[in-house]
Amino acid sequence: MDIDPIIDEAIDFLKLCNDADTMNRQEGLEDLKFVNGDQWPVELQNSRNLESRPVLTINKLDGYCRQVTNQQRQQRPRIKVHATNNEADVKTADVIEGMCRHIEVNSNADNAYDTGFDHAVRMGWGFWRVTTDYVKEDSFDQEIYIDAIPNPFTVYFDPNSERVDGSDAERCLITTMMSKAKFRKLYPDNDDGTSFTQRGTGDSQSEWITKEDIRIAEYFYVKRESATLYQLSDGTSKFAEGKDFRARLEAAGIQIIGERASFKRTIKWKKLTAVEVIEERDWPGTYIPVIPVYGRHVVIGDKRHKFGMVRHAKDAQRMYNFWQTTITESVALAPKAKWIMAEGQDEGHEGEWAAANVKSFPLLRYKQTDIDGQPAPPPQRLQPEPPPSGVMAAAAGINTDIATLMGIYDPSQQLPGNISGKALNGQQQQVDLTNFDFYDNLTKSIAQTGKIILDLIPHIYDSQRVMRIIGADGKPDLVNINQPSQDDQGVYKVMHDMTVGQYDVVMDTGPGFNSKRQAAVDAMMPLVNGNPELFKVAGDLVFRNMDFPGAEVIADRLAASNPMSQIDDKSPVPPQVQMQLKANQAQMQQMQQQLQQMQMVIKQRQDIEQVKQDAETKRVLIKETNRAHEMELTNAERLQEMQMKMEASAHETVIKTETQKEIERMKAEVAMLLANLDRASSRAASLETIERAI
Repeated sequence: MDIDPIIDEAIDFLKLCNDADTMNRQEGLEDLKFVNGDQWPVELQNSRNLESRPVLTINKLDGYCRQVTNQQRQQRPRIKVHATNNEADVKTADVIEGMCRHIEVNSNADNAYDTGFDHAVRMGWGFWRVTTDYVKEDSFDQEIYIDAIPNPFTVYFDPNSERVDGSDAERCLITTMMSKAKFRKLYPDNDDGTSFTQRGTGDSQSEWITKEDIRIAEYFYVKRESATLYQLSDGTSKFAEGKDFRARLEAAGIQIIGERASFKRTIKWKKLTAVEVIEERDWPGTYIPVIPVYGRHVVIGDKRHKFGMVRHAKDAQRMYNFWQTTITESVALAPKAKWIMAEGQDEGHEGEWAAANVKSFPLLRYKQTDIDGQPAPPPQRLQPEPPPSGVMAAAAGINTDIATLMGIYDPSQQLPGNISGKALNGQQQQVDLTNFDFYDNLTKSIAQTGKIILDLIPHIYDSQRVMRIIGADGKPDLVNINQPSQDDQGVYKVMHDMTVGQYDVVMDTGPGFNSKRQAAVDAMMPLVNGNPELFKVAGDLVFRNMDFPGAEVIADRLAASNPMSQIDDKSPVPPQVQMQLKANQAQMQQMQQQLQQMQMVIKQRQDIEQVKQDAETKRVLIKETNRAHEMELTNAERLQEMQMKMEASAHETVIKTETQKEIERMKAEVAMLLANLDRASSRAASLETIERAI
């Protein structure tokens, strides 16, 4: 059977890690055992057990370690996302930041961070990892998860990695020893190692295959392929994809304006044994998704030494255990306090005095005379010798040594006299700087986790879907990502596009949200108490930061009457502009209210004036009505007189006209009579002439 060369590469990488990190692993394992109680040398412990002598372990180091780790739990580093180019926007950055919080909550990332940090504090390094998986069995949607690595010794990290966050690692191996019976159930079609044969001199299977167990390894490695990077006329840069790359560019009207030799970086993942590769695929990101968190490290020669808080305090802890055991042993072996009395003083009460060191009697009776009858003083207790003062002083001094080595002091013992709580807190913060490097390294590792998530988001959340995001205050919300939309100008765009833009991680450290809320209330209350106007503007913020039942209800009621608090975080309008608009609206509403009040006053005055005007109008109307009535009567009389005159004049005119007509008729008749007479005269003359002629 042909062996995949990657298997040999993984085996060689495991040997390389063992050779480079054997001392760190051995010392780290000893530190981990020591801080968990295994603090006596085996030879000394066995010899004391054989002699039935006490072997006490007063473990002070565990408390010091928990003090550092628990302080980190109170002030967890938080991922914040910033846009870094013109294709990214602030709103999408806020959505991605909320998605990062969702990923942390959904995968219980606090457990992964705490586990890795605890190992870093105790032994010098720890790990967690980023994975992807489908949301459920019947879905194609994937989610990003942050998983803990409970056993850091199962991880073989690139020994050539130099950065404190491990971002420059190019190989990593996560191994698990599994029983062959379990392996056959999980992978029935794969070889459990029975067919393993030695392929060369020195080829041993002891690290990978034993009689009962087999090692399964997840192997991440970086593969680089030479490629040409093209700078395009649309401002983007791309590698050539496919044979028709240039043809597709020409069809899209895009030209190549520059090119350079580069390489493609791909992360490969394979699950394998020493015999065969079980699974393999390409990891969608560009970083190896295993994140180390380191305690302290120093390079001596060509070796890197990693250690935590425990390494240099082990000798002091052993001394403390030894001195406390010695004190306990000396007290336990010291004789019990004896009674001194004259012979015969316990006569009749011998049993009571014999058990005086064993039982607690309410009283002890004795005789006042000795055996000879002579008066004797009362019995006296003989005090035993106390533990050696030198041993006590040495044990007390070891406490200071351990505190010095661990870098943790009790601030109440540093300053004499009474000091304020604020000064004590400042002293504690100054003391905490001794071990701040652990917290700072954790912050850098979580920042690398955020970068890995940002690197994966365009590949995992590349389709339209509804995502839960979580705000800085822990409140969830639902948003649509990769949602096509159309603006008022008809331009199509994608809302909250996860595949466009570049974003970066900036860490937020210090007190958590709840601590900041309490500090905000303490700072705002003195300001609000002396300024009622400020309470009208910011009263809802004061109650929203308080932590008691009903505070949110009060804040909502105050916000309902405060336009400046009604800011829409999802609006594309910047919050400052929204606040200015709200302030202008509030001012306009106030002016409208003042105008309405003035109008009401004017209306009242107008009503009074209207009554006066109505009364005066009525008086004038009555007067004018009377005057009009009088004028109407006068005008009627005049009209009647004029009408009579006109009727008389018309009658006279008619009479004159009829008379004139009659005269004219008579004249016509006279004229006709005269004409007839003339004709008659002419006829008579004619007849006379005729008669004369005849």
